[in-house]
Amino acid sequence: MTFYPRNAALRVGTLLGGPVLAAAVLTASPATAAQASPQAIPPILLAGDQSQTGGVDISSTGVVVGITQAPPPANIPGGSSPSTPLRWLPTPDGYLKQTLSLPAGATSATVTGVTDLGEAGGTLTTAAGQQPVRWSVSGLQTTALGPAGSAGTTAVGAGHWAVETGDSISGTATLYARDGSTTALAGTPELAGARIVTAVSIGGPDTVLLGAISGVGMGTTGRAVVWRSGATVSLPVISAFSIGSACLSAIQPDGSVAYSGVVINPTPAQVIGVHRGGVPGTEVALPTGGRTATLGCSPAGGPLDVLASDGSVVGQLLAAPGQPAEAALWRNGALVPLGVAAGETATTAAAVASGGRVILVATTAAGAQQPYLWANGVRVPLTLPAGWTLRTIVKFTDAGAVLGAVQNAAGDIRPVVWRTRG
Repeated sequence: MTFYPRNAALRVGTLLGGPVLAAAVLTASPATAAQASPQAIPPILLAGDQSQTGGVDISSTGVVVGITQAPPPANIPGGSSPSTPLRWLPTPDGYLKQTLSLPAGATSATVTGVTDLGEAGGTLTTAAGQQPVRWSVSGLQTTALGPAGSAGTTAVGAGHWAVETGDSISGTATLYARDGSTTALAGTPELAGARIVTAVSIGGPDTVLLGAISGVGMGTTGRAVVWRSGATVSLPVISAFSIGSACLSAIQPDGSVAYSGVVINPTPAQVIGVHRGGVPGTEVALPTGGRTATLGCSPAGGPLDVLASDGSVVGQLLAAPGQPAEAALWRNGALVPLGVAAGETATTAAAVASGGRVILVATTAAGAQQPYLWANGVRVPLTLPAGWTLRTIVKFTDAGAVLGAVQNAAGDIRPVVWRTRG
């Protein structure tokens, strides 16, 4: 993930919004699938009000949250259209789409994530500036988190929302609980020299992964910091203009985080490992079989779904002479290369769930991206909707739901869910 100013608030990627609809409306979202073999897992294509619709998170019970928007105006370089927050509620046959309510004066909203109870968290655009909020379980009410003008809601976890307050020069992070109580994420030696502190992942009420940014201009650097019950520890990897960005998993409730990137100790070196056990915790190097390995950074700069609740980690062994880039699983401390099949040029592991279940994405010789469920050495295809191609894999829950994004020839983007067995 990247720790440069304000990137953490843009974890929705390039999808930033859509038109405003104040009332919640439930509509059926059909399960659209291409013709599939009996073994293949069919997709559920989620409905969207505008052509650019994205799902940014899925809860443990299968609730998806995201946004919808029209394409950006062609006559405004770098512009964007207003955005509408959405939630998709699982049913036995598919999903129901709900437009999350917007309070009076809000003209747009982005969504950052969803809690265990299906409450979304995000940021409104108002005349007074950005307003971090959380939505109720019903999706019909919003509750302000912090003052207007805050940078936004940067992370959502089980019953908690993290807000960054400040600007591009300085900023602080605060954790908000469902009961309204707050915790300032500050005051430790690892955070003392940072000009911006932002929360990027929430593992629980007292467990947060922070990004600590220091320096300015080309000298800007960022470190990942684990916060646990008021104590902190820095991870060994660093992000900087000169060496690139570290890649990080979302933080687990016990404070574990997987990472890859560069360490300076005393000379730069590429590493991949897991910080286990919170604060102070221990660093565990992952074996690579003599190759270079990476978790693969998110294009939006957010944490990756590459560390499972049972400690399994996934990533990629990079291409080497005579060896294509290959998906990898680390389980119980051992490296398991997941292979590259005939007709494929590379594979990567995009997400992992407990039990060593992996979402593997293969690149074919034609350049197409085909997702699979990999478990115990067996691949099961995740069928793509007819006329759509894979854009990204977002998350894989322990219950077996896979959230991704697909795109058609017209450039439309939609969320897609596959239901595998938990």
